[in-house]
Amino acid sequence: MSQRRDEPYTFDGLPLNPVEPGTSLLVTGPVLSGAREMGLRLLCSSDADGGTVLVATDSDATTILEDFGRHGGVLDRDRVRVIDCAQESSELPEDSVSAVNTPADLTGIGIEYSGQYESTYASGYTRVRTGIITLTPLLVYSDDVRAVYRFLNTITGRIGTADGLGVCVLDPDAHEEQVVESVAQFFDGRVDVRADREDFELRVTGLRDQSTDWTPVSAGT
Repeated sequence: MSQRRDEPYTFDGLPLNPVEPGTSLLVTGPVLSGAREMGLRLLCSSDADGGTVLVATDSDATTILEDFGRHGGVLDRDRVRVIDCAQESSELPEDSVSAVNTPADLTGIGIEYSGQYESTYASGYTRVRTGIITLTPLLVYSDDVRAVYRFLNTITGRIGTADGLGVCVLDPDAHEEQVVESVAQFFDGRVDVRADREDFELRVTGLRDQSTDWTPVSAGT
């Protein structure tokens, strides 16, 4: 069953209330202790007209698609598209995967993102979730961090205009506090993640109708 574009985005299996279309979320925490998994789970869609565009900076397209599927994502060449910034994945369908030589090529990433977003939309998936997994390589490889800020401003602006959903993952321990705060200003809300034995916890700030307390999250499959 398809949904109207103005209906909130929901998150199956997660202790998060629905968010309005056009919302962008910054997921922060150790990438190996829940943040990366949380980002991927937020990108999973049960909507019949829900598509996903993944910008893969910390792994190749094959790996991120495997991870996405393991955490509940539906793998379909029209429904899920990837911009591979780690290495070219020649085994995957060329029309669903774009390759960019390096995470430093923000212009190239932006061009490929626009193309894959438009292709997803043209395939009938009008509720598109965008994920950047993760932001750290963009910040590390960039000669000028301000270029990353401009890139994020463009991406989140497009998501807002198109009534999409944005999810970007960042490990705050890998960057100076000022950089993390500067990145956070481009997002509507923040989802902090921390490990708690075999499971992990999250808390939400910046969004209405969300609990700001640390809340347990069962590990995904």
